[in-house]
Amino acid sequence: MTDKFRDRFKGVWEKFSQAIGEQQWAQELKGKWEELDAESKIYLKMAAAVSGVFLVLFAILSSIWSVHKLKQELTDRRNLLAMIETSTDELRRLQEALPGNALKGDAQEASPWSAYFETLATTAGMAKSNLNISTEKPGASSDQAKESLFDIDLKHVNVKQVIGYAVSLENGPRPAKIRNLFINTKGDPTGYMDATFAVSGFALVGNSK
Repeated sequence: MTDKFRDRFKGVWEKFSQAIGEQQWAQELKGKWEELDAESKIYLKMAAAVSGVFLVLFAILSSIWSVHKLKQELTDRRNLLAMIETSTDELRRLQEALPGNALKGDAQEASPWSAYFETLATTAGMAKSNLNISTEKPGASSDQAKESLFDIDLKHVNVKQVIGYAVSLENGPRPAKIRNLFINTKGDPTGYMDATFAVSGFALVGNSK
């Protein structure tokens, strides 16, 4: 099987070389090459070899850098998720200790989800301009509760704000659950990033949203 493949490849390569050799520009290059003296040919061969080595080194270094960048991004995401998990209790206590907390009460239960999510963003230290909330989509429902699905995009935020928002979503007065979280650090050396939350909000059947 290997010999057959080698013979087939050799035949294809010979046809390709023959087709290239018949081109006018290839013939002109061949003529120029034959006009060179032996010393010039040696220099050109050395230059071609050195160029090939540099290209290989460049490709290797580029691959190494790409792998390093991917590993760093993966590490950043893991660290972020770890910080979210380990900081939940502490940030919950801080949230409950905030004076004039507007997240409590029956009025919040009756407010639209978008307004609720914006209030959580303010609590986490973000402006409304950092927030983009998708249109509400229906999720699963039962006799007791109705699920609403949202995608919440956070733009140009830091780790502390992402963690604070995640904790507020999971531990706020209205029942909500983070289904997925996507982080894009964008390699920003200042530490800012974009984040997208896939969120489920739940309301008791008969309650206003």
